[in-house]
Amino acid sequence: MSWLDSNFADRQAISASPATLDISSLPAGLHWFTMRVKDDLGQWSPAMTQAFIIPHEIDNSIGTQIQRVEVWFDNNYTERIAIGASPATLDISSLPAGLHSLTIRAQDELGRWSPQKTKFFIIPHNVVEEDVELVHYCYWFDDDTEHLVVGTLPVSGKTEAGVIEVDKANVPSGQHTIYWMIGDSKGAWAGYNGEINSMAFYNPRGDADMNGSVGISDVAMLIDYLLYGPPTGVAMDMDAADCDFSGSIGISDVAMLIDYLLLGYWVNNPPQ
Repeated sequence: MSWLDSNFADRQAISASPATLDISSLPAGLHWFTMRVKDDLGQWSPAMTQAFIIPHEIDNSIGTQIQRVEVWFDNNYTERIAIGASPATLDISSLPAGLHSLTIRAQDELGRWSPQKTKFFIIPHNVVEEDVELVHYCYWFDDDTEHLVVGTLPVSGKTEAGVIEVDKANVPSGQHTIYWMIGDSKGAWAGYNGEINSMAFYNPRGDADMNGSVGISDVAMLIDYLLYGPPTGVAMDMDAADCDFSGSIGISDVAMLIDYLLLGYWVNNPPQ
């Protein structure tokens, strides 16, 4: 038993497979063929349905040509416009900057429309180039942004130039991290790679014997130096021994180093 397009009332009995069905009366388009079978006990199987298409007849003797092309932007079908032969020029001057879509379809001389084709394009934002220079710098130690140091670059220009003197007078002896950024003439700040730059360093102030820490052995080395001169056979960091940054080593460096060991900070600087 079979029927077409859910028309169960006009079902037909077929005797064997394969069978021939007359579909000449069906119009062109999508159709459905449904079939079920019955056994000798009178029981019917579930209905099985298969879709098929009857194509439209096209008169190939008529050469069709494109007679109209329509386009529209951003799904705005009501504002579609007809364009002439390809290539055509489209005016997009009224469209704002950003992402847009262009949809196109064509119609032949028989009145048939092609499927729509959509392409996306971007109208870039206007970028105003300004003449900016790098003019400032700032830095801070560890997480102490409260004591941020800001200064003017030795040489202004398109790239960083000159030597910046970093004041480590308030930095305790030991391991630290310095962070820095460069500022332009428009007030923007950034590192060389667009991020905050950082570098770990060791502040050797007071570590005269270069053992990696400040202790009583450094005091003893400073006293021996003042009494007997430079030590022999033992390395001494003269820059680290200059605790008061006076440019020379004297009794004030010994006193400052002792105070540092007793108080935990350099007495000529506020406590950290």
